[in-house]
Amino acid sequence: MKFRTEALTGLVEADDPVESVWESMWGIWSPPAESVSDHYDRETQMKTYERLLVDIYQEFYGDVLADRCVNEASMTVPEDGTFVVMDAMSVREGSLLVGYLQDEGYEPSVGYSFSTVPSETTPYRERIGYTDLKREYKQRDVKDDDPSLDGDEDIVWCRFPDALLENIQEGKTKLSTIEEMYEKTERTFGRIVEQLDAERIVVGSDHGYIRLDSGNTFPVGEQNKKRLQETFSGRFESVADVNADALVEEGLVVEADGYYMPIGRYTWPARGKYSTFTHGGLSLTECITPRIEFEL
Repeated sequence: MKFRTEALTGLVEADDPVESVWESMWGIWSPPAESVSDHYDRETQMKTYERLLVDIYQEFYGDVLADRCVNEASMTVPEDGTFVVMDAMSVREGSLLVGYLQDEGYEPSVGYSFSTVPSETTPYRERIGYTDLKREYKQRDVKDDDPSLDGDEDIVWCRFPDALLENIQEGKTKLSTIEEMYEKTERTFGRIVEQLDAERIVVGSDHGYIRLDSGNTFPVGEQNKKRLQETFSGRFESVADVNADALVEEGLVVEADGYYMPIGRYTWPARGKYSTFTHGGLSLTECITPRIEFEL
């Protein structure tokens, strides 16, 4: 009840509702729990907060969040350092990485950034002009947990945690839990940081993700489940391919920048293989991502 009251008060008093929403999100996940397992158990609190936001301020998604994702997704490479992209890093991992940095003696500051719509890597790269950035700056892709860097990279794009989340679902690695995913991500992140010869590091993300495992979704009536299933093959569809205007009117879906996307944690029976960790829609943890800065 105290959290609900504080969250509502923050929204009412805030000049910028995103500031209030981020404060509530960060308050749920930071500081991290003593164990990684206990930390990820906070998902229930995150679901409860997002359900509250949908119930009292549904307009946040269509009027505020979608607009920020379309117009404010960005990547600014620091003049005196390196921008490290941790692919699919959400507020969950952001808090854990901040704790890791503090334990290593750094003094990180934390803010937030936005994914684009849909909240996927390719649309994000297109939105920020990543092809041009790679021409202007020295860039390195990290695809495994033993990266070898020159140290003077301006941009480092690490495929973790996204690739590990995908592999958990598809059974391609020995990883079997989200806790193991994070531990491998942290080790890789640490190796990146220790190899960089930079004054300042900015850590960001292209998008986050939602968890659709048991207990972490919003209930949907059978009729709407069927309608959503008939409309969506994933977390987004082009307005050129489907008509979801009725779902928009009923507050289940938002239209933005030529796409339909479900809001929050609405889900439905999926065609083909079911994804426990997914993104592409318009939820808090998919679209509002941590931005961490620290000096070496």
